[in-house]
Amino acid sequence: MRNQRIEAEIENFLTSKGIPATGVSEIVRLSWVPENFAPQSVLRGAKSIICYGVPIPKGVIYADNNGLGLYWRYCNMLYRSLDMASNQLCLILEEQGYWATPVYGCYPWRLVGNEFWGLLSLVYWSEQAGLGKLTKCGLLANPTYGTRMLLGGVVTTSDLEPTEKLHDDVCPSDCIACVEACPVNAIENTGKVDHNLCLRYSSANPLMVHLLKDQKVKEKFSFETILNTVAVDDHGTYSCLQCLKACPLNKR
Repeated sequence: MRNQRIEAEIENFLTSKGIPATGVSEIVRLSWVPENFAPQSVLRGAKSIICYGVPIPKGVIYADNNGLGLYWRYCNMLYRSLDMASNQLCLILEEQGYWATPVYGCYPWRLVGNEFWGLLSLVYWSEQAGLGKLTKCGLLANPTYGTRMLLGGVVTTSDLEPTEKLHDDVCPSDCIACVEACPVNAIENTGKVDHNLCLRYSSANPLMVHLLKDQKVKEKFSFETILNTVAVDDHGTYSCLQCLKACPLNKR
């Protein structure tokens, strides 16, 4: 039975953290998501996913000088803030008798074939929760903030009232600005994205490159272990944000 009091408490908490975009999705089967990345694989008995997002300032994305450095630093700090909010929200839910697991905005990642996956894909669940619609470049487009939004979430056993999905596309069907802007052609007109190609070009991590050259390190640790301990937080930076700059939704 749904609890309006806990729903109000969740909303008040996220608002107090300065999080402007929030939504809830019930647990449904997403056919394009592998079973081992379904919510039940993270939390047994999961019934709802709470999703939320905070925008990146236009002045960071379109900074005249040192834009990549500013973008990296802003995202780095914001991911930490979102993750801390997720941690706290889990405790709030558990104080009310429910179980809850944080869905972190970035790491940990798992490698499946040539694709990088988060434990739960926040862009897919945020679309289900009505925060926006997926675009050709694989990012979520919000009607207010465009694709310049970072996401966080919590999966819980609480049966929360789902928010309505967006019905209209936010990304214009005839727009291919992100496709044309991608320097490695990782984005197709159909909306299919080569995430492996994108990530390898758009991120830089000298420490991880150094470690992967060491055969002893590679023999002792899996690639996922190296990735999730070395690439996280301050150890890596960004080397591309052309799809964000090109998107007309971000210039409004």
